[in-house]
Amino acid sequence: MKTTVLSLILVIGIAVTSAHAVKLGLASAWLFDDDGGDTVTDIVSGHDGEIKGSLTWVNNGKFRGALEFPGQGNSYVRIEHDDVFNADPYTFVAWVKLNAASWQYIVWRNGDVWPEPENVRHLDIWIHQNDFPVFMWHVNGQEGRIEGKTIIADSDWHHVAKVYDGSKVQMYIDGKLDGESASGGTLDTSESPIWIGARPGNVAATGLFDEVGFFTQALSEDEVNAVKDNGLADYAAVEATGKATLTWGLLKTK
Repeated sequence: MKTTVLSLILVIGIAVTSAHAVKLGLASAWLFDDDGGDTVTDIVSGHDGEIKGSLTWVNNGKFRGALEFPGQGNSYVRIEHDDVFNADPYTFVAWVKLNAASWQYIVWRNGDVWPEPENVRHLDIWIHQNDFPVFMWHVNGQEGRIEGKTIIADSDWHHVAKVYDGSKVQMYIDGKLDGESASGGTLDTSESPIWIGARPGNVAATGLFDEVGFFTQALSEDEVNAVKDNGLADYAAVEATGKATLTWGLLKTK
């Protein structure tokens, strides 16, 4: 009897835990709703971000709370490496409300020093001095790059999505395709942490960030727009109660 009860508890725990990260392959979601403290919670898989420097919690995000970035290279969110962030394919999304400023960073992943010791950018999005987004990546150390057509450092909210399907990279801005390019092969990988809002060398974002997510699938245009419109919380869990109920029924039968 004790063994049966213990098994039930363990299986229910597994069912509830596995209820995360199953919609569209969502692996991590940082909603920026913590409203204080030095941690940005990953509501899916526990890859919490550590706040560095002087970021400010605000309540006027795109969805509830957000973080305000001051445009200082020592102020960013750092997320430690996990192999999931080397996914092939993947989709990275973020809501940003950036002020016009020369050279800003949305996300960087190629080490903690600048210049980087080797060219292995798997995830890299920055803002050109002319306020349009740039996506970069490396394949066998060779650079791939897309320059967007839409100005997004204009003090308005914009949704940014980088979609890599294993053979091409697509840039979506506000749910619309803004550029695409053949990847040139499988993107290089590393064991580098993720920096949100800055890169080494004092290039940093000025403005608000909200709803940052990483998927281990290449989302379609319709899926990118659904995520943009509905928010990441809708994709962070399935019906955990239903799973637990099913497990309970199986155990009772046995």
